[in-house]
Amino acid sequence: MDLFVAALLDSQAAGFALAAMVICFFSAWLLVHFIRQAENASARVRRRWQLGTAVVAGTGVWTTHFVAMLGYRTDLLLNYEAATTLGSAAVAIVAVGGPLALSTQCARTWTRAAAGAAAGLGIGGMHLIGMAALKGCSQTQSPDLDILASLIGGICMALARTVARHARPPFVTLFLIVSAVCGTHFISIAGTTLVGARSDQLLPIMQVQLAALAATGAAILLLGTLLALLVAKRFEGQEATHARILATTLQNMSNGILKVSGAEVVELYNEKLCTMLNLPPGSMARGMSLSTFLDVTGRANAWDETRIARVLANHRTWMARSEETLVEHTFDDGRILSIACQPIDDGAVLTFDDVSREKQAQREILHLAYRDPLTGLANRRSLIEHMALVHETGQAFTLLLIDLDRFKAVNDTFGHGVGDRLLVTVAARLRALAGASGFVARLGGDEMAVVTQDADAASRLAEDIIVDVEKPYAFNDLTVMVGCSIGLSDNADRSSPEELLQRADIALYEAKRHGRGRAAHYASGMMEAVAERHTLENDIRIALTEGQFHLAYQPIMALADDAVVGFEALIRWQHPTRGLVAPASFIPVAEETGLIVPIGTWVLGEACRQATRWQPHQHVAVNVSAVQFRSPMLLAHITAALAESGLPPHRLEIELTETALVEDGRQIAHTLSALRQLGLKIAMDDFGTGYSSLAHLRDLPLDRIKIDRSFVAAALTDNHSMAVIKAITQMGRDMNILTLAEGVEDADQLALLRRLGCDAVQGYLIGRPERPASSPPPAMASRAL
Repeated sequence: MDLFVAALLDSQAAGFALAAMVICFFSAWLLVHFIRQAENASARVRRRWQLGTAVVAGTGVWTTHFVAMLGYRTDLLLNYEAATTLGSAAVAIVAVGGPLALSTQCARTWTRAAAGAAAGLGIGGMHLIGMAALKGCSQTQSPDLDILASLIGGICMALARTVARHARPPFVTLFLIVSAVCGTHFISIAGTTLVGARSDQLLPIMQVQLAALAATGAAILLLGTLLALLVAKRFEGQEATHARILATTLQNMSNGILKVSGAEVVELYNEKLCTMLNLPPGSMARGMSLSTFLDVTGRANAWDETRIARVLANHRTWMARSEETLVEHTFDDGRILSIACQPIDDGAVLTFDDVSREKQAQREILHLAYRDPLTGLANRRSLIEHMALVHETGQAFTLLLIDLDRFKAVNDTFGHGVGDRLLVTVAARLRALAGASGFVARLGGDEMAVVTQDADAASRLAEDIIVDVEKPYAFNDLTVMVGCSIGLSDNADRSSPEELLQRADIALYEAKRHGRGRAAHYASGMMEAVAERHTLENDIRIALTEGQFHLAYQPIMALADDAVVGFEALIRWQHPTRGLVAPASFIPVAEETGLIVPIGTWVLGEACRQATRWQPHQHVAVNVSAVQFRSPMLLAHITAALAESGLPPHRLEIELTETALVEDGRQIAHTLSALRQLGLKIAMDDFGTGYSSLAHLRDLPLDRIKIDRSFVAAALTDNHSMAVIKAITQMGRDMNILTLAEGVEDADQLALLRRLGCDAVQGYLIGRPERPASSPPPAMASRAL
């Protein structure tokens, strides 16, 4: 060893050796920065940094070698072959810089170590080629020292690319690179023996040229070092700025972010992710494996091993796909996270978003879209979709359409607050009656529906609903009562939900038309009947406009002197295609639709106008329906008819059915008193057939009672009918109210009525209803509408 050191010191100028080491250090420092930039650069710019790494490494090794050679054996006249000298630089770039550049993209440790070792051996190769460039002398190499030098270079470079590559600061790496380059050179040159001509000159011409080349290489290294410093500073500054921006952005994002490498290593995350996953502080760190991360997450959320394994398998499946995966994960506490996994070149980026509030809002919107906000029942939309779903399965079901009777009266009398409470209570009763298998909905207002799949029990359920709904409802100190009518339809003929709803509505209409408080099944022909009623309604409107109605008059005879004391005005309709339409066919439709009011207005005006042509002692009797009587315009219509015709009020008699007089006794009495004050006469028509009450005769201001024709027709053969007529005529005499018997068709009936003391009669025996002989009345459009 002493001989080795002595030989080295004897052959090498210390100044040049020190200069070579300094150059080697700077080139090593520059090389470390280039390698780091190449490792951290994106794939797009990595090639540029790898090329720079190769050039810096090769140039640094070459310059170090030839600067050291300037101080080697200055006592000899040494020459260098130019081509070999320059070729050694190319070899250095390829053999030393090439493996180091490739090592920057090696993911595994052993591949980086192999690349580093190859670069170290390349240093030895470059040294031997550089030594081969010497001319004018003979040289002898020591194989042992050459091998030792190459091993030192390979080992040091391998360690520099593995063990010490992440050292901060990179002093260990610099030391290993300098040791590899300088160790290879000086150990190998120590075993080299040169024999040549001695020179008295300090620097021969070739050495000057070599010095120029070495100086150029050194200048390149120094300039490269300066540029590298500037670039590194700039990039480090940008990296620090970007890191701060990235860190600020990540920590202030509303989403949780997780970056996982292809090797399933967590490379990036933010604190929002930890919060979303209920992770305790310090439980997560960069560099942890994906399985460890999910294990920590599972423990924090009380997952079992099976669930953790399932979630891990899901993550691996998402990362293996080529497209983005969107899933939602529901935690045990009800929170819902939306997870988007976007695969990238070196792993995947997972974005976590807490959508619990959005999902809750969607559920609330969905509830509002399918539920009635007052009762909590399903709404019309939900009902249709439910029936459609059952319809598609082919199961039989029955629809019950329920409408509350007298609900409007409750609302008007006690207010909407009580009405709402009533609807809520009715809904609760329907739920209880329908049971768990029944579907209950509120369609709007006071209309509800029940769908039952027990078709055989549908009628019994309807009866139970009618009975239960009619039970009293107690709200604090207030008790109210309502009823209901029900229309039923079933899907036996595979009708659509819309058709079933329409049929149930028609059946409900029939239930109401026949007295309310009952249920009606849809039957074949009901829809056609409704269509016919609609057609008839339109025809009535046309008849009002075009003057198709006319009046016929039936005489009224007083039994005291058999004189005709008046006529009853009866409406007739001559339809252009239907012919003569009976009043019983169109009057009910007119009452249901409210058209009876304009019809009645025209009848009043026309009857008063024609009565002015009769004898002064004759009056005209006009029927007023219950609907017309409830109209607030009745008094105005009567006053207008009298004023326009000039008929004295005492010659007009208003006939009202007993049904019309029992709905609101106080209001009826007020209206009748107003009519009496005008001078009109009031008659109760069809007495004994409605809700008869002797209180009506006592409390209402009546001028005449009309005995229904059914009693007159049966009086001769039925003792009960005879007794009714006797009672009515006797009460009339005692109460000073005139009596009139309808439907007198033969002499025996007339004789009986005379004997019983009836005041007046009318019927076919006295005279049939006839149209006046005068010209037909003008069109009624102006008054009727």
